[in-house]
Amino acid sequence: MTIILVGGAVLLVSAATIAALLFLRFIRKLKQAREALAQSEERLRLTLHASGFAVWSWDIATNIITADENCAILFGLPPGRFPQTIEGVAALIHPDDRERVQFEIAASLESAAEYNSDYRVVGADGVARCLAARGELYYGEDKRPYRLTGVTWDITERRQAEDKLCLANERLTESLRELERRKEQTAILRKMTDLLQACSSSAEAYEIVAQFCAHIFPAYAGVLYIFGASRNLVKSVATWNDPQVSDVGFEPDDCWALRRGQPYITDPGQFATPCRHVKDIQGGHACLPLMAQGTGLGILYFQSRERNEAQSPGEFLNPEDRQLAVTVAESVAISLSNLYLQETLRVQSIRDPLTGLFNRRYLEESGERELFRIARGKKPAGLAMIDLDHFKTFNDTFGHEGGDALLRGFGKFLREHLRKEDIACRYGGEEFCILFCESSLEDTFRRAEQLRTEVHHLTVQHGGQRLGEISISAGVASYPANGSLLNELIAAADSALYQAKADGRDRVVVATVPPTP
Repeated sequence: MTIILVGGAVLLVSAATIAALLFLRFIRKLKQAREALAQSEERLRLTLHASGFAVWSWDIATNIITADENCAILFGLPPGRFPQTIEGVAALIHPDDRERVQFEIAASLESAAEYNSDYRVVGADGVARCLAARGELYYGEDKRPYRLTGVTWDITERRQAEDKLCLANERLTESLRELERRKEQTAILRKMTDLLQACSSSAEAYEIVAQFCAHIFPAYAGVLYIFGASRNLVKSVATWNDPQVSDVGFEPDDCWALRRGQPYITDPGQFATPCRHVKDIQGGHACLPLMAQGTGLGILYFQSRERNEAQSPGEFLNPEDRQLAVTVAESVAISLSNLYLQETLRVQSIRDPLTGLFNRRYLEESGERELFRIARGKKPAGLAMIDLDHFKTFNDTFGHEGGDALLRGFGKFLREHLRKEDIACRYGGEEFCILFCESSLEDTFRRAEQLRTEVHHLTVQHGGQRLGEISISAGVASYPANGSLLNELIAAADSALYQAKADGRDRVVVATVPPTP
């Protein structure tokens, strides 16, 4: 018996009673602890549910997965339908990520490292999600892992934000790359324009256009077509990257770009009416007219460098290349127009417009230069002054238009019967002067006599009637016998010409050589 004092009263309690009371107190404490644990677990569950984190555990030996309800939610499955095996979970992972995830799990088990992975899933609701998973391994007494426990959470929004950021970075990088490409193209285009402005001939300009187009448009072959002098034919003057073209030239009406005065582009695989000058060539084409001051000079023609007949349907010349091609065509047109104008002015300044021969100014400038060159080489030269006999009679009989026709015909006659290195000019009126470079006195006389003989066969018609028989008188001087300067040679030949006319015309007279002092 045990004596217990309660409120001043003395109670006699047995040991069994005391044990029962202590047990009841322990039961009460245990119940309170369980309730507290249950409340704590509920708070943890609610917290995890609200946070979106899913907790799972994989028993490696039995291959059983225990997962909370958040796992089903994250994988887009109905509650309680989350797979209980690793194979079932793998089936929910995107096929492109499945093999990688399996490799990462195996690597974690083999190296005893923390499991760390992210992957894509497509649940039963059809929504694609990106998930991240982290797991910790637990080991038994045999030092072998028996459980993998971890958490999984949704990183879809973060991945989308990263993808958007990557896309923005790619666009920015592409924009910078495009800006650099445009900068380089602008520099190349400026260099081409500078060189075109410095060209001295059309042929030189055509070659520069071909070189720069091959560099600016490496994926395309092309041709530079230019109008002929008669403007009834467009001729190929330069090519780049080995184009496949059917004709060297074509008529202006065969090109829609020349007809319409604006670019005409045919996309491969699309319904279109190609230009007639490319009707037998497969694939896409682009014809860009060269327009300057409302006048067509020709076209820039582009085609793909691919030789397969069936190109995939699409757009020939992307928008950036199209704009660049238009800019190149405009620059080429302006440069060629200026060059043609310079050539025209240069020709007008050195050639006689009626006969097409050089004028007196050109003879005075180039003749002295040629004589200096001949003097350095210690070579001879000859000069002939020629006069059309009875030219005033032609004018009086057939009028000034008939006289002009005679001058044109004689100018053409001289161009056809002289060498390229000889300088023939209209000296004034019906007088002509020819500088025979590197020609002895005998050769000069022989060639002047040949001209006198063959001009008898020249037939000139005007107004449907023949102008009559033509004859010439000529005086011949020799360098350096008759002088070392051009004006001295001209004076000597002119004196011989007057002697030929005084002797009855239609003859060649050699200038007398002054005696050596």
